Parts: sequence; structure tokens; C-alpha cells
Amino acid sequence: MDIKNRNFWGYYDNGIYRVGCTGGSVYVYNQENQKLARFQDMRYVYAGVFMPNTNIFVAKSTEGILAVYDLDRLELVKKIVITRIGAQDEGFAFSPDGKYFYNIEKPKSSLRTQLTKYDTSDFHVAETLFAGRKELFLCEIEFEQTTENGYILGYMRDDKDLCKYNFVAQFIEDEIVNIKRLAEEVFWYALAYKGWERSGFTKKAFASSSGLVNWKEKGAVSLRELFEKACDLEGE
Repeated sequence: MDIKNRNFWGYYDNGIYRVGCTGGSVYVYNQENQKLARFQDMRYVYAGVFMPNTNIFVAKSTEGILAVYDLDRLELVKKIVITRIGAQDEGFAFSPDGKYFYNIEKPKSSLRTQLTKYDTSDFHVAETLFAGRKELFLCEIEFEQTTENGYILGYMRDDKDLCKYNFVAQFIEDEIVNIKRLAEEVFWYALAYKGWERSGFTKKAFASSSGLVNWKEKGAVSLRELFEKACDLEGE
């Protein structure tokens, strides 16, 4: 029985547990598709991610809340209220070693982003990055598993808060470096694809995204690949 394409916005499988997010609930199944738990700790939860090499699952609500679940114990271990400002749908990722969880957040304004670094020993805030960079708007974050280098997708604003240019950049030692400009079409397709990827490539998430209509022709995309292809473009 295929549970991935039930009414799930997000679906994830770490080989031990399967997790489906419907918006109002987080469902947990075993590998035989037997339902083990249903959590209803927050609304608007469409996506999440497993901590590397563990059965810890972090779900993100677009309402501005994170929920950390221990699936071995089938319990909520921490609920983090970031903000009550809605539309918190930017990217997130664990560092490859699982020691930190990085979440793009908009705690004070929908026009301002920051990157919050959580220590996964107990998910306390270890550091808040780029909160003072008003010109910088972050959209997605990705890590390489082999080098532990990260990549950021976003755009720069001018002094009128309008988009100045889109970019992809490296994220190394908690700094954004080597910024490369991206063409509009490339940026918007990458943004749509990364959102679909965060959902676990569900049919429901695909159907809701107008930016993926040509995905079979354009194919998969990673931020690393975008960065490498953009090497000859003007940076800043």
C-alpha cells in the first residue's frame, strides 16, 4: 500500500519510520505502514526532516513553530514558538553531522529573514545569524554530505526593499561567501524545486506549485550545481 500519496503535503522515510504531514497532523508509521501515532501539536505543518542517523523528526509549521519528536518514544520532546507572524515557509536543514539544525526565520517582519542555528543536544538557540542584514533575504539552505559545505539561495534588496538581484552563495563556517547572481528564471525554478524537495516530492506539493510545470525538461537541481554553473557570473 502506497501511503506517500495519501493526503500528505510532506512525506519522509528514514528506513525505520515513515512520517506524513497533512497540515493539521503529523502521522507516524512503521515500515509495514501501520500507524503508530498522530500528533496534533500545531497547525499548518506541511514539511519536516529527520535528524541524520537518528529517529528524531523536526516538523515546521508555517505559523512560526517547530516541533521536535522522538519517534522511538512517540512523543513531542520540544515545541519552539518562533513568532506568530505567518508565512514561515523558508528552508531548513541539519548540518551533516546532525549537531545543528539551521532554520530560516522571519520573527519580526515578513520582509526580514535570519538564520537561526539550534544546538540539537536540546534544541536551544546556539546563534542567530544575519538578523541585522536588512538587504539580505534568505530562501533556502542546503548542505553537502561529503564536504559539509553549505549553500544559500536568496536575493538582495535595495534601499526601497525591492529585489536588487537573486543569488546563490556558499555557506561556510556560518558565513555567506562567494555570492553569485542568478537569472530570474533559474532562481524561481530552483525555489520551486527546493520547496518540492522539502516536501519529500509528494504529489500534493507538486500540484500546488506553478513553478514546476516544466520540471521534466529542467530536471532536478541542487544549490551546489547552481553555484558551480554560476561561477562566471558577476558576484558581489
